[in-house]
Amino acid sequence: MMAEPSNPHSTPGENPEPSSQVAVEDEAEGDAPVENFPVLKFSKLSFYNLMMDIQMPLEYGAIHPQEGDTTADAPTGYVTIGADFLAFVLEWYNLHISQLGPFGMIRVRNFEYAFRALGMEPTVRDFRRFYQMTVSMGFFSFRQRDGSPKLMVPPKGMTKWKTKFFYIKAAAVAAKLTFRNVTGPIITEGISVPNTDTMDWFPTLQIIG
Repeated sequence: MMAEPSNPHSTPGENPEPSSQVAVEDEAEGDAPVENFPVLKFSKLSFYNLMMDIQMPLEYGAIHPQEGDTTADAPTGYVTIGADFLAFVLEWYNLHISQLGPFGMIRVRNFEYAFRALGMEPTVRDFRRFYQMTVSMGFFSFRQRDGSPKLMVPPKGMTKWKTKFFYIKAAAVAAKLTFRNVTGPIITEGISVPNTDTMDWFPTLQIIG
């Protein structure tokens, strides 16, 4: 979902390359997309290794796409699942998806939507410019960092969500995720918040924010 462009262990106040440059570099690699959908670049060997790593049940019927397929080419009765589904953000925070509250999920989603609407690649580094991880009653989330622009208006109407749940097999999550200790320390973000002096995309983001 969000790829970290370099070493994730950043130093406070650092100013990495703007995300727009990452998007340009990614677009320059490989084949042109078909109808705006990227063509498959996931080998059969990598696919089989992933299925073994997560112990994907045979009854799920996971199959490797054909050469030249895009995410829009799933056969009838199938849906497309990204091999790196949510992995980059959650791996950075050593967080399992089942530990992330709905407001945290919404903030990750809206961050990605906002950046992709600007034609930029969403990255973990830039996500951290807007949000600080928090934990409450066993669930993790992300709050707006002081001084950062809002990318969303918090939704209303989600109450008692912590008491409404069900179970699925762990192998259904096609990503290597770990469970974070809810009593462990949470580091305060030191990376600089976005502004007109550090991020060239900031004025554009303000317009759509």
